[in-house]
Amino acid sequence: MNSEMAGFQPSHVFASVSSPPKKQLKLEDIDFENVTPLTNVKVSDRCITVNAVGEVSLPPDRCKLTLRINSQKENVDEVKTSITRRVDYVLQTFHNHSVKESDIKMYKTIRRVEGLFAMEAELQAIFADQHKCQTVANLLVEKLDETVTVCLPEFYHASTTMQNLRQQASLLAIHNAKLKAQEMAKFVHQTVGQPISIAEEETKEWQGSQETPADIENTKTVQQRLTDSTVTVSCKVSVRFELKPKVKTKAVR
Repeated sequence: MNSEMAGFQPSHVFASVSSPPKKQLKLEDIDFENVTPLTNVKVSDRCITVNAVGEVSLPPDRCKLTLRINSQKENVDEVKTSITRRVDYVLQTFHNHSVKESDIKMYKTIRRVEGLFAMEAELQAIFADQHKCQTVANLLVEKLDETVTVCLPEFYHASTTMQNLRQQASLLAIHNAKLKAQEMAKFVHQTVGQPISIAEEETKEWQGSQETPADIENTKTVQQRLTDSTVTVSCKVSVRFELKPKVKTKAVR
């Protein structure tokens, strides 16, 4: 080996070949009509998971009417008689409008004020009919004097009503989830089978409109009180459904 060959050292060359960038696939580029059905996928993997929301609203179904009767007399028997006479008239009015005894509550207090006997009776009645509640309230204002204070009605929901409302929101969310899954499955030539799992993700409840600013309670009209007492329940669920290949039906000749 000569001296020139002995001084030669080979070079190391490193090279890499980059693949062309992948084209971003857009939804409008997909030909859904020619999508290959998922026939080679395992049955355990053939499923679809969707999220959906169910939202229901309901005006109040109960109305509470409160009355306060006040009287002051020098003699304790006189003040009791004065209160009892008005209380009896109020109770009779309630009964005439089909208010159950179990839906009526009464509280009485008596005390001394500047040498006089002061007595107060508070009556509360629950109505399932809001129109009937308003009729009774107006009648008592007309027939009784200023010693009787008829408060504005309070609106609310019965406990069983709220339970049913929450259930309706959950069922509606599941129904919406199935519709959503069916629309998505149709694009890949599949049909939706039985649900595999159902999970409740979130439940929210609120009264009135979330966009309505808060007003002073005493200045609200009856209609505003009704609107503010309307309850909305929103339920979000996540449901996984089984996917099945779409069965082609043969045309009948």
